[in-house]
Amino acid sequence: MTEVSKKTSYDVLRLIEHGKSCYISSENVEGKTLVKYLKYHPALEKSELYEILREITRQLELIHRCRGNPCYQYVNPYSMIRADDGRIYYLDMKSEDGKEHIRFMQRRDIREYFLPSDEKYYQHASMELDIYGLGRTFQYILASTEPEPHLSRREEIRLKKIISKALGNQSSNYSSISDIQKQIPTYKEKEKRQNSSRKRKSLKKLCIIGSFVLLAGGYLFWQTLERRKSVQVSSKVSVEKTDQKTGKNAGKGIGGAGRYNGNNNPDQAYIELAMAYFLDVGDADKSMEYLKKMKDSKITENLGILIASYKEHEMTVSGTRYQKGMQELENWLADNKPEKKELQVKYLRCLIRGYGLMNGKKGADEVLRLVNKEQGNNGMANKHLDKEAEKELRKYEAAAYEKKGEREKAAEVYTDLLQLEPDSKLREQLYKKMVLLYEKSGRKDMAGEICRQGMNELKESEELKLRHIRILCADTSISREECAQVIKGYLTEYPGLSETEEFKKLQKEYEIRREGEEVWVGR
Repeated sequence: MTEVSKKTSYDVLRLIEHGKSCYISSENVEGKTLVKYLKYHPALEKSELYEILREITRQLELIHRCRGNPCYQYVNPYSMIRADDGRIYYLDMKSEDGKEHIRFMQRRDIREYFLPSDEKYYQHASMELDIYGLGRTFQYILASTEPEPHLSRREEIRLKKIISKALGNQSSNYSSISDIQKQIPTYKEKEKRQNSSRKRKSLKKLCIIGSFVLLAGGYLFWQTLERRKSVQVSSKVSVEKTDQKTGKNAGKGIGGAGRYNGNNNPDQAYIELAMAYFLDVGDADKSMEYLKKMKDSKITENLGILIASYKEHEMTVSGTRYQKGMQELENWLADNKPEKKELQVKYLRCLIRGYGLMNGKKGADEVLRLVNKEQGNNGMANKHLDKEAEKELRKYEAAAYEKKGEREKAAEVYTDLLQLEPDSKLREQLYKKMVLLYEKSGRKDMAGEICRQGMNELKESEELKLRHIRILCADTSISREECAQVIKGYLTEYPGLSETEEFKKLQKEYEIRREGEEVWVGR
């Protein structure tokens, strides 16, 4: 069983409201720590992101309402459990079964990150420290996720204000958790239609759907039937049912061999539409609707498992069943391969998504095999792939190399991704990722070089400058005088850098001293 599919149970706090009071009980749930959940689910729906923020805040507020107004003390994503049913809990710190995880969570390097820099890691519990830990947790969640749709400028500002106030960076701090609850914005699904850029995207998606309707070979065409149900991509689209007469005649090609015969296989029309919605529109539910219309129950079952697992960001069946289904699906797609190269590429993209959910070496090997096939036979960057699809495949390729422990190869793929990514925030994330991979692989020289490249391009990036300082100070082969000169240059050009929490940690760790414009590094 892969790491993602493993079931882990935790003893958690069950908080029972009674009027204005609250009582603490305990129960055992299956799930993952919030840290682990975000690791495997970085692409969150915006609605889920807000639900997580609201729920961890609500649960902490309930804890504070219990008799004696207790504080939790260890407010961080390692102590928060996302149960398999989607609910959020806090670990029961008195649990005997969870001692190993609790000891890990209490480690100094973990604990210090979620405490103010001037507090000792063994600091006793207090309301202020719980609020600070919650602010740090918000910060961690936002740094670890890419919500879809992206946060608006207004939402970013509002969340940053909450974090800043929780961390004590404003004159008036929060006095209670309930004050934070009131400030968390509410995401309304309908607001997506107000965004003009999404309207442009929806037009592109309509074109994609329209092209697949034509490829269906006359089986499916536009209509306004089915009780006016529609594809919701910011505008309404309906696809008419298969022409019954044509479908009846074509059904003769289904069954035994099941091979693709141009326009003689209605299952082919349905699977092409299913993949169009799955790959290009991002509507898993609509994709499943078309799968259910297919006569081949085996392909419906296996592709349905893949799509459902992708929607949940993890395998919905056992690892053995999932792997068997993927192999059967790959064999079917090979036997029913269409003549058009762009459709062949879509089949491969679908399989890569499926194998990408497997976190073991097996899944990584399969992803790399298919990516190499894509590159060799069709060309990853050719006319059959648009920019977004190419970016997706590159990400799967890089992730596969990471799973195999081939960090330098992963970093090289991320370098290729830079050529495809125009967004400055995402480019910064790519630079940071490459730096980390080269560091872990022992290539300090490359880590430093990537840092410099990133800073030359993204001159306002504090994170890259701080990462560069850490790389220099950690390298004992570099003189302390050289380190000091680099730090001095950064502080002169960006004075605010010295006020960041990360720089204060670096000061303690490497004995960085500053007097006026002069800087010294002790170790």
